[in-house]
Amino acid sequence: MYDPVNLRSQYREMEHGKAQLAGIRAAIEAADAHKDVPYQIYFRTQFCEESVFYGDDLDMVVMFPELLALVDQHPDAPATRYNSMFRNSYDHVLWVYKWLLEDCELFYQISMEDCMRFFEDYKQRCIAYGYNLRPYYEYLYSFYDSMEDPRGEEAFAMFSQLPRDENCNCKACERNLEIDYYLKRDDLMKAELLSREIENRILTCGAREKNKAWLRMKRNYLHYYLRKKDCEKIAEYCRLIERNRNGEREFECWEDFLEGYAYVDMGKALKIYKKCWKGWLEERCPADIYGNNQHICIFFRELGKARKGSSVKINFDPSFPLYRESGRYEIEELYQFYYHRAREVAEKFDARNGTDAYCKELDGMDGTGRADAEQIGQVGV
Repeated sequence: MYDPVNLRSQYREMEHGKAQLAGIRAAIEAADAHKDVPYQIYFRTQFCEESVFYGDDLDMVVMFPELLALVDQHPDAPATRYNSMFRNSYDHVLWVYKWLLEDCELFYQISMEDCMRFFEDYKQRCIAYGYNLRPYYEYLYSFYDSMEDPRGEEAFAMFSQLPRDENCNCKACERNLEIDYYLKRDDLMKAELLSREIENRILTCGAREKNKAWLRMKRNYLHYYLRKKDCEKIAEYCRLIERNRNGEREFECWEDFLEGYAYVDMGKALKIYKKCWKGWLEERCPADIYGNNQHICIFFRELGKARKGSSVKINFDPSFPLYRESGRYEIEELYQFYYHRAREVAEKFDARNGTDAYCKELDGMDGTGRADAEQIGQVGV
């Protein structure tokens, strides 16, 4: 007997990721077979959510057109008992649509033509539904800012000017966006002024989540001090986030810690690398592949500076592409391996975006470029 409530209970007991996605797919098939439109829509939003937070965002990119087609066929479909905070199912899909806009920044596989089509479609749907365009400009800013396009400044200005409405992200999430904006532009005073309400837990991300917005803010500051290479502050923020993350997967930001501890505690950085190398190789999100490999390049650059010799012993398993039984590797060899992984993704983003922002960043003043790679083998030989 078809029971959507029981189907939901079943998949929510499964482990996050592949198992739960399979359970949600089964629920979708059951709802489709019974033409239960509210749950056809709801289960697909659940699939999108699980893909974004625990799976592969590209699964959401594939699923979302089905979801959009359903709400276009049934624009007045009511919400279910589980998403009743939205006016109706269409309202819920407008919320989920924002995740797709975010994926435009993260995946070069989404063409620029499709990105612009998604943004324009979302814009027109918001206007038709009676929402303003504050979220539209928020995600448009992030998209353009990732490629250093000056249109990002225009989008941020529009975002800042528009009032909040029901379709906006929570105040704390928006505030963290603003804090990050000013930190990236070296306006520390403005960022600190905006930080006060989160620091004092006046602004939180959800009534029961007292630390999430605060930890996101601390991570913004960690990124700022990594750019500045302020070792004292880097150590402070790495330890602060580690101490307070309480097992939250979002704040297992080992790539940030890897770079941070490479400046202040190389022994700990090396332990992080040995623990995480395999997971980083298995990463599928292109933006994360680029970022992770960039952090690893910095780690090996600093390792080359710190060691007396030019090699390091790491007991990789045979799945590592450069694996050798001796476990002895030249630091420059490892640097170049990760540099070329980052470079390959950077070139694909730049080709999609029509800029040189990613390659320029990789080879820029932060020291992660080819020039430093050539010097690594000479350090401490």
